[in-house]
Amino acid sequence: MLFGYPLAYFLARAERRIALIGLFFLVMPLMVSAVIRTFGWLVILGRNGLVNAALGTLAIPPLGLLYNETAVVIGLANVFVPFMVLPLMASIERISPTLEEAARNLGASWPQTFLRVILPLSRPGLISGCLLVYSAAISAFVVPTLMGGARVRVIGRQIYDQLLISYQWPNASAIAALLVIATTCLAFAVLALMRRGAQREWA
Repeated sequence: MLFGYPLAYFLARAERRIALIGLFFLVMPLMVSAVIRTFGWLVILGRNGLVNAALGTLAIPPLGLLYNETAVVIGLANVFVPFMVLPLMASIERISPTLEEAARNLGASWPQTFLRVILPLSRPGLISGCLLVYSAAISAFVVPTLMGGARVRVIGRQIYDQLLISYQWPNASAIAALLVIATTCLAFAVLALMRRGAQREWA
């Protein structure tokens, strides 16, 4: 959300040509396999990668940027940012710029305009983006395995270990079933809250 919201607002308010170019660069990574993109991050964040090489020129010792939770978050953010930007962009485009101008003319600062006008009106897109990213990230396997290694345990890796390493099929089935049930219940709860909020606004 922190990375996707500014980008979505910029693309929604940019000129058509700039918005099309931005959308192209946003969607283009989705055409590349997540495995290939993850190997790219391994090259960038590795002990002898680009980041540590740049730090070495400043006489800074190499940092352990891989095989930890931070590396997993970086990899997942790179993969799933488009799933947050696209719903947000669609919601922000439906907000008339005149509402922002009216708020500014009435003395509201930009943070006040964002919190009281833009954010409430773009809430459906924000919630949809959060659901999409959550549903995809909670079951991620490739990125956490390659960038987190054995130190970072995620649900997808746990199911894999129980199924193909420990051969505990009942345990793997139970974890997978709980994951599906929890995700489905969360989605229905959020959608119900959105519907109730919409009914209150229309009332």
